[in-house]
Amino acid sequence: MKKNNLSGLWEDIQQLALFDFLDSAVSAQNEEKTDVETKLIKPSIDVHQAPLEYRLERAQRKTVGFIVDEKGLTVRAPRWVSKAEIDRMIQERADWVRKKLQQFSQWQNELGTAQIRFVDGAVLPYLGGQLRIQLGSSIQDSILQSDNDGWVLHVNLPKDAEESRVKDWVQVWFKNTATKHFDERIRSLSETAGVQYHSWSLSSAKGRWGSCSSDRRIRLNWRLMHLKPEIIDYVIAHELAHLSEMNHSPRFWQRVAEIYPGYEVAKKALKGVYIPMLPFEH
Repeated sequence: MKKNNLSGLWEDIQQLALFDFLDSAVSAQNEEKTDVETKLIKPSIDVHQAPLEYRLERAQRKTVGFIVDEKGLTVRAPRWVSKAEIDRMIQERADWVRKKLQQFSQWQNELGTAQIRFVDGAVLPYLGGQLRIQLGSSIQDSILQSDNDGWVLHVNLPKDAEESRVKDWVQVWFKNTATKHFDERIRSLSETAGVQYHSWSLSSAKGRWGSCSSDRRIRLNWRLMHLKPEIIDYVIAHELAHLSEMNHSPRFWQRVAEIYPGYEVAKKALKGVYIPMLPFEH
């Protein structure tokens, strides 16, 4: 690639709904090197007449990526791309940037995840509803019960237990529950689709809900347990569709529709969800 050829440089990275087909044979070659240089850029450009501050990460990579998360806007760029060119790209994508910043703020306010403390009575999102943590249970294993307000998770820890201990306990429960739920759903949906996968496993990725490798191994983010069951099914169907279409072509989306009819509603809902804002990311 010539340094003055910026065609195809733009890489629209969204934390909210990022699915990637990963070719295990070449993924290691495409990973960015760890020598990343980060710099906070003070407001030097206006986006819709409002000054914008962003973080600039310089690394050995081929594309420019924009990420909106709890830090605001982060731009990841090759070292040879000038700041003036980056500013121009931001201006071109001004509507996208402002929209994502607003969505992120709205998501934070709706879930209140930034204020979650892992104490007795804490409320977490669970399968699209609310899960309340109740400490002080005398039963060794965690017990999940439903009530008028959603779900109650009875945890065998003292009511004054340290927050870090409660967080670790509840996170283990979420992962174990995810394993059971995902296994049931992927078996059911793969049988409906008439496809076979090699294996599946949990993922803790902060930028992907799911992935499918060329050797037919599927990974699903355990944080999906915070979301509605239909969104989980959509993500699973998305990855199962990659078993026959290793891309996001019209044929791929047709395959998703065959596996999970009406997937569009869940796909749209997922676009408002940011992994970095979920409870266990703080």
